[in-house]
Amino acid sequence: MPKIVDHQARRRAVAEIAAKLIARDGIEGTKVREIARLAGYSTSIVSHYFKSKHELLMSAYRMRMERTVAHVETVSREGNELLHCLGAVLPLDEERVESWRIWLAFWGLATADETFLLEQRQRSRESVELFHRTIVNAGAMQEGEHSWLVAQALLSSVAGIATQAIYDPESWPPERQLAILKLQIDNNIPG
Repeated sequence: MPKIVDHQARRRAVAEIAAKLIARDGIEGTKVREIARLAGYSTSIVSHYFKSKHELLMSAYRMRMERTVAHVETVSREGNELLHCLGAVLPLDEERVESWRIWLAFWGLATADETFLLEQRQRSRESVELFHRTIVNAGAMQEGEHSWLVAQALLSSVAGIATQAIYDPESWPPERQLAILKLQIDNNIPG
């Protein structure tokens, strides 16, 4: 009897290895051969699941974005205060540090690659929607034009805080990241 293979699980596992390598080595340093080796597959098996390195990179990026969105939504459903809901995006632990390293690598790639630019634009819009939904669901603001502006402002703040934390982690420990986000929330949402 032939072995039953979970192709979706294999595809996710390969994308996760790619994500870890992107976080560690950047996009240029991430090689399909190394991904295959770490997955325990040949490059032809990796090529079976991903038609190109481009598709594999995109899959790794999307997987990390989706995981972060799910994390924010879980923290929100648990009834946490807005600071912790929005702070769930910040690089406060190793997995989120990896995710931010991946996203930053893709920000650079989006300047020269139309497909990644369109992906980044779409994910940015989805992030604003996520922040807006989180702000409104937390009861921090009524839905309206101003709540959308606040969502954009807070997303921009989180991106700035996270970028600084990735480039200078000693000066931006988790406590400082959260303190600055709290300041931004307090300045943007009337208490």
